[in-house]
Amino acid sequence: MPRPRHISIRDELGLAKSMPADKTHFEWRVNRRLDEAPVIFLGLGPEPDKVPEWFDLPDDETFFYLESPDFVGQVDGWLGRVPANFKPMVPEDFTIASSARAHVVRYLPAQKAFPSFYGPLTARLTLDDRARPRLARTVWLPVGDDALLVEELARAFADAGWRVVRIDHESLGRHPGKVLPDYLQEGVPDLFFSINFRGLDHFGLGQAILREAGAKVAVWMVDNPFNLLTAVKTEAWRELTLFVTDHSFIGPLIENGARRVTHLPLAASPSLFETGGALPDHARDIEGKLVFVGRSQFPDKDKFFAGETVPEDAAKLITDATGPTRFDYHWWRDRLGIAPLWPGNRVRAVGAGAEFASAAWKRRCLDAAGRIVIFGDDGWRNLDNPDADVRPVVDYYAHLPALYRAAGVVLNVTGMQLPAGLNQRNFDVWCAGGFLLTDTHPGLQIFPDELVEPIAYSRPGDIHDMVIRHREETPDKRALRQAWRECILRDHTYANRVETIFRAMNFLSAQKA
Repeated sequence: MPRPRHISIRDELGLAKSMPADKTHFEWRVNRRLDEAPVIFLGLGPEPDKVPEWFDLPDDETFFYLESPDFVGQVDGWLGRVPANFKPMVPEDFTIASSARAHVVRYLPAQKAFPSFYGPLTARLTLDDRARPRLARTVWLPVGDDALLVEELARAFADAGWRVVRIDHESLGRHPGKVLPDYLQEGVPDLFFSINFRGLDHFGLGQAILREAGAKVAVWMVDNPFNLLTAVKTEAWRELTLFVTDHSFIGPLIENGARRVTHLPLAASPSLFETGGALPDHARDIEGKLVFVGRSQFPDKDKFFAGETVPEDAAKLITDATGPTRFDYHWWRDRLGIAPLWPGNRVRAVGAGAEFASAAWKRRCLDAAGRIVIFGDDGWRNLDNPDADVRPVVDYYAHLPALYRAAGVVLNVTGMQLPAGLNQRNFDVWCAGGFLLTDTHPGLQIFPDELVEPIAYSRPGDIHDMVIRHREETPDKRALRQAWRECILRDHTYANRVETIFRAMNFLSAQKA
């Protein structure tokens, strides 16, 4: 038996991909409702002259095909090998209606090699040619077990007069061609809002199906955008409406082809944090004390950064540092000289460096803090601070509001993955009625200078004196706390952020509807 013939091409990400000339790599979707129907090929493979022989196709019947121009341009003599009775189509003519009235054959290896070209075609193929009701003022939120920010967003959308539908992100991400069409038969939402690409598959088919059905799709990149993009295998992400918690990534994303990027910081949820919560048993003695809540490292850090090492000279520079320099993601990007930031995994070296710097910065700050109660994982138990009291984690919704209110001062130490990104503590502590000290970085620019200046430190050595200054309940402290709380509740709630989403995506707000 002859060995299959393979050629190698560069896919849309520039990676080498094998394109076998073999009939077993074609998928037939026969429309059994039709006796007579045209046959349309979505890709003919590298040897189109062999297709009639493989499938016993007559030479006196017309067949149609669509082929990626990027594929055709890489196979010498390809057009000359297309049988005379095969006629090209343009993508605009392959509609939901026309695909429903045809037998469709897909050459599978090309589908993932050129997903930006084939994704919309496959999307039209998966959507039945039938009316789908419009679910006006409805947002779909893909959710997982940890429900990252879903509760806050769901409440804010609902308060704005929108219907919120939560759908399982795993099934959408794994089987978009099977799962999404079924959901969409019930109706098409105005908005599909993904956090960190949840509910969207790596090759963009789900994005294409939603767009073809008429839904707007947005992704809120809560974490470092280029860490997230390492999993994305299609250029189609550039067409998404993107939101970022860190405004310093807007420029780099646009440089890498993004069309629409809007700054959307994290925020407070008054319904979850303004009242409520209860102190767990292991936090009942924290009144008047300095408290820190947080993890010691990036989730799944070792897995995500497997194989990455931090250069010794850069590591020594950071461990020996005593000044206020922030060795953040952009610092590492410039030092390592990695470009472009997408596609591929080389960019993970930048993230690994930023994570190393984050760990060093957090430890420097916690070591310098003096007496402090730390709620977190066991990674904090090897600090060089003999006055650090490390206790087990606390539940975000059930415990943190009460913990923030009870503590004398809450310490915030910002990581280096997001150079200008604020974390939830910047909003939650004030919303709950607590008092925060935070490290200085560009993300604080969204707040008034007169509020930031008294509570921001740039060197670990500043922390101890600032804690002493603010630990006691003085009139000045109460006034500052009240001013911060009013600022947060006025300008920085998830209701404010939903209004930003509406404006960026040209939706009417609840007040204007």
